[in-house]
Amino acid sequence: MTVAPLRQDLHERDESLAELLARANHVLAESFQDQVRWHGLSATEWRVLAALSERDGVPMSELADQVLFKQPTLTKAIDRMEQALLVQRRTPNEDRRRTLVHLSERGKRIATPLLQSARQHDAAVNRALGDGASRELKAALLKLIDRVRTLPRERRAPRGGRVAGD
Repeated sequence: MTVAPLRQDLHERDESLAELLARANHVLAESFQDQVRWHGLSATEWRVLAALSERDGVPMSELADQVLFKQPTLTKAIDRMEQALLVQRRTPNEDRRRTLVHLSERGKRIATPLLQSARQHDAAVNRALGDGASRELKAALLKLIDRVRTLPRERRAPRGGRVAGD
């Protein structure tokens, strides 16, 4: 199958915005994923390292929001990363109820070249798209995020599959 018929097929299917965003996210992530795997990291571990590189000593709840993981998923990832000596959990003396996640020295050594590669990858994507189009797309996506956050959440069906009152 060639690229042209695939593109035509995608246009004919009239994909939803959510499907197109998911596809774009997948393509962008996959094009960088080889470098992440070369360092022996999963995509999950990379996202945590990148987030902690921006701000070290982050509470678990904030980190979960930042990397878009549910709390149990993040806890399991942090468990693995702590065993691999990539991160450390610390409890501050002033608030023993909180757990902060910090990059270890090993985590910093691994994250630093990957962050540089991520910046280069982002620059290459921006060049491929064009600076103007890239800025417009980013602005549109930020606008989308803000507007969708204000929409009411749809009711979810209980486990039986029916919404109350149906």
